[in-house]
Amino acid sequence: MSQTAPKFIGKRIMVNRTKDSLTLTILQKVERWQEALLMAWVAAWLFCGIVFIYEMLMAAGAYKIFLLVICALWLYFMIRIGKVLLWRLGGREILTFTKGQLAIQHAFWSRGKKQVFHFHNIFKVSTIKHSATSLLAFMDNSFWIMGGDRIEFSYSGRKVVMGKQLDMRDAEALVRITEQAMKEYK
Repeated sequence: MSQTAPKFIGKRIMVNRTKDSLTLTILQKVERWQEALLMAWVAAWLFCGIVFIYEMLMAAGAYKIFLLVICALWLYFMIRIGKVLLWRLGGREILTFTKGQLAIQHAFWSRGKKQVFHFHNIFKVSTIKHSATSLLAFMDNSFWIMGGDRIEFSYSGRKVVMGKQLDMRDAEALVRITEQAMKEYK
């Protein structure tokens, strides 16, 4: 038997073990009401953009330049919220442990860039502590952004983060599994 059936740790971490690797998948799905709010936000923002573009096409002079700047800002935020919506619909963090290395992929469904880290350069895998009274920590944990990393490690002098918006119990379990996998696949 080369592969076991996937099992879940917590609500969002799926563990899949094969003969040569261990894959941890952190799902980014949110509750249906939060997903509906994100879709409504995208729809409202899209409607505003259509109005801005229409007004820009009908305007003249300095007002047209002003509306062009507004349309550029609108497009920037439209891309940002569109990315968050796609992340919540099909985003996942995929951590793959193989012989001597860890690959981290931030994927939309199955597509995304993979970063490879060698075990001999990974130090201090730990959870990131956030203040319960901090406004920035609250915003970092909100469903309308992609942030909220809960685990960090040092890799060749730089900090690498993962585990987006996990609760503390799941983050601690992920740290334990990561440390065990690094020992096993070393």
